[in-house]
Amino acid sequence: MAATSILNPVANIVAMSRAAALIKRHRGLLGAMTMRDLRDRYTGQVLGSGWAILTPLLTMAVYVFVFTFIFRGRLGEDSTGFAFTAFALAGLAPWLAFQEGLARSVSAISGNSNLIKQIVFPSEVLPLKIALATLPTLFIGLVVAIGTSFYAGTATAFGLLVLLPFSILCYIVLLSGLSFLLAAIGVFFRDLKDVIAFFLAVGLFLHPILFPPGAAPKWLEGAFEYSPVSHLIWCFHAAIVGPVDPHPMSWIILPSVSVIVFIVGWRTFQWLKPTFGNAL
Repeated sequence: MAATSILNPVANIVAMSRAAALIKRHRGLLGAMTMRDLRDRYTGQVLGSGWAILTPLLTMAVYVFVFTFIFRGRLGEDSTGFAFTAFALAGLAPWLAFQEGLARSVSAISGNSNLIKQIVFPSEVLPLKIALATLPTLFIGLVVAIGTSFYAGTATAFGLLVLLPFSILCYIVLLSGLSFLLAAIGVFFRDLKDVIAFFLAVGLFLHPILFPPGAAPKWLEGAFEYSPVSHLIWCFHAAIVGPVDPHPMSWIILPSVSVIVFIVGWRTFQWLKPTFGNAL
């Protein structure tokens, strides 16, 4: 796909309208496949779908314990440990859901060759249902983060009722775009899953998730600005615990980048889609 085509505003508007039309047309199939994806992941296990709740809760508990009670993170000299716990949870909730979606998106197409080879099947549903299937993980984490924020006295009505829904919408758009992109490239570049696995392994420490403001080295704080995930985390922080680490430009950068990533991901997917059958 030529760079000039990607930058063509008319083509991008058309791409967005086609994506919206496809989602509307196949919303029933998308919802059914998302629910089936959630069920099938835990079929045959003793606790079944209970792992969908336990996994993010246990993961967050470990990180919060380490960074609250061992490394003793604080948001300021006068802040309580609960304030930092809410801060950490507000960043962990979207990160854990986001990394789950990225890890599974790589094989969204290559792992469903039987469906892709059916001419009538809308393959766009596969990356989308993976992005949507991360929402339970996100919401479970947000419930815990919001509860902790209320206990610490940092929650605000404006943050929870206005900023948080906006952040969740940007999360869905950004992750969906990346899911389209990774799913399409993953058909031809099978090593991509290892690249993504490495990024996810170090990504927690390369983003402002568990670092209190001013705790990270200056060079790393500067590098944060170049990752869209950082702006996503800053928006969730601001929505749940308030402007403890204000980045007002993130409210412009995040939606802009999310839409751009969605367009690039969608158009790349459409460009490579005709060759999926031969590659699989």
